[in-house]
Amino acid sequence: MARPVGTGTDAGVSAERLRVVGAVLAVLVAAAAAGFLAGGGFGTGTADAVRGLVVALAVGLLVAGATVGVWRVNRRHAARLGISMSRYLRVARSVRRGEAPDDPVEHAAAADLVSRMRRGPGSVPHRWAPRLLIGGGVLWGAAGVVFIADGAYGWALYAFAMMGLVLAQLVSLRRRERRLEAAARGLGI
Repeated sequence: MARPVGTGTDAGVSAERLRVVGAVLAVLVAAAAAGFLAGGGFGTGTADAVRGLVVALAVGLLVAGATVGVWRVNRRHAARLGISMSRYLRVARSVRRGEAPDDPVEHAAAADLVSRMRRGPGSVPHRWAPRLLIGGGVLWGAAGVVFIADGAYGWALYAFAMMGLVLAQLVSLRRRERRLEAAARGLGI
């Protein structure tokens, strides 16, 4: 008996699934490697592989737990809207880019995503979000200066890198808000 041949849509779904799994595994490996390097190399001036493994395990578990939590929330929202998880994630990507979908089912999912993103704590209408990011950047910068004064140059580099990431988040906050408003205009909400 011949096996049925999958359609192009089936191949696209499995390729999308493999891409998502690969991205999740890459993030887990990068987080564990960063945890190992941070735990094993910083702090005492000597490399400690056991401490590095403990920190890598802790970071890996935190990232895995957060990934599972986000996955469950997204799956629940997709089921509530009556669409597949991959389709829901595709709609979310288009909303983050400022695009509105044409399909009526995806239109409802996009409208739900826009309303949830507007209420989120990383949204510009929350007056405290930009102030909190600026304050965080100042604190990381101050910590870097203190580390330089103490001669802990590795920690100073880390603090300045974190300051840069926090301030980059501030810049991207405004861009995300513009894209979200473009998606909302495209949806007519």
